[in-house]
Formats: sequence, structure tokens, C-alpha cells
Amino acid sequence: MRQRRKSGFGKSAFKTSENPDLTPLINCMFLLLVFFMVATTFVNPKGLSVDLPGGEGESRATKDMNIVIDPDQTIQVNGEVTDKESLAEKIRQVIEADNTKNVILESARSIPHSYVVQVMDIARGEGIEAIAFAKSGEG
Repeated sequence: MRQRRKSGFGKSAFKTSENPDLTPLINCMFLLLVFFMVATTFVNPKGLSVDLPGGEGESRATKDMNIVIDPDQTIQVNGEVTDKESLAEKIRQVIEADNTKNVILESARSIPHSYVVQVMDIARGEGIEAIAFAKSGEG
């Protein structure tokens, strides 16, 4: 806001306000806020979608296929021992017999994640639609 001075020789006739105008700064901040809000909606993280196990009292569904990986990397499909090479055939047999597309995968903590992912890939390759993880009480 400018005000006219009444006196003063050789000085400007108008006095300027010492407070800066913050309107352009506020406009910039709102534009940045809108930009980042819109930009984050396009971020699509890649990864595996998994169903993690719930509490201790959760019961297992009886219609699902159960795959258990023991600490010595022995694989059991619904209680029957199989190796990784014949796992696809065993999964195919269980799918045809039980008409199921869901798997509950239980793995010992000592099993490397890469081995578990390989078993998951074999199951997905045979037409399994959903894989849920169960807690394992063993090593």
C-alpha cells in the first residue's frame, strides 16, 4: 500500500510497504501440492499380492489345497510327499480331483524365499488363482 508523504526534499513522494507480497509464493505452493497429489496416483508398485496369515485361532479351509515345505525342502501336497520336479503334475491332479483354485502355502522359516517363490510360480503355472500363507511352527 502506498501513501503520499507530506514532506521531504529530494526523496520519493511515495512510501512503499515493507511487507512482501506472499500471494505468488502461496500460488506456487498450491500448484506443487496439486502436482504431487496427482503424480502419486500414477505410482503402481510391482510385487506379489499375498494373503498373510491372521491370528493364532484362525482355522484352515478344508477345500483349499495345502502345500507344506519342510525344513529339508521336502514338499507335501495335501499330505503326500513330492519333489519339485513332479510338483506341477501333483498340483494338476489335485485341481482335477478337488476342483479347487486356492492354495494354502506353509513353509519352514529356514527355507530360502527364492525356493518358496519357485513353488508359487509352479502353482500359478498350473492355474492356481490365489495363494495364502500359513504360519509354520518349525525351524
